[in-house]
Amino acid sequence: LRNAMIPVLTVAGVQFGALMAYSIATESVFEWPGLGSLFIHAVRNADFPVISGYLLFASVLFVAIHLVVDAIHIAADPRLRHPAGDGRER
Repeated sequence: LRNAMIPVLTVAGVQFGALMAYSIATESVFEWPGLGSLFIHAVRNADFPVISGYLLFASVLFVAIHLVVDAIHIAADPRLRHPAGDGRER
């Protein structure tokens, strides 16, 4: 089960990023209040501080998600803890 967890975690991290990106379209189609609709209204009104804040928040969240996924990879796969070129005997 541990060997099968590595690709599943990778895909889950990428899909969460896509989910975050497509929430803008979903919120605008169904007119749900949220960060996506806030971003759409900011683009329509040329509200650059809100646009910049949303993009900064989304990028920090995206990087944090991938950092957590990488940390889980290291915890799950012992081969990633000690790279092959570090001079240690195996």
